[in-house]
Amino acid sequence: MARRHSLTLADREQVLLSSQRELRSEVARLRREEEYLGLKVRQAREQVRYYEELLGLLRRDWGKTPGLTDLVRRLG
Repeated sequence: MARRHSLTLADREQVLLSSQRELRSEVARLRREEEYLGLKVRQAREQVRYYEELLGLLRRDWGKTPGLTDLVRRLG
């Protein structure tokens, strides 16, 4: 019977430590990515609010005939 080559306890420890370092690195990378995506979501929400406000202003302005004062104010 052929005997399987088995890792020593020290070898197994090194494999586990290496795996642990890799996993910690991956967790740190995923946390950075999560923070980045959270920032992008917040920025997108701010842009949506901004454009919704502009749309509201346009709807309000289009709903009435601008007076002379409004026209002068916009030109100035």
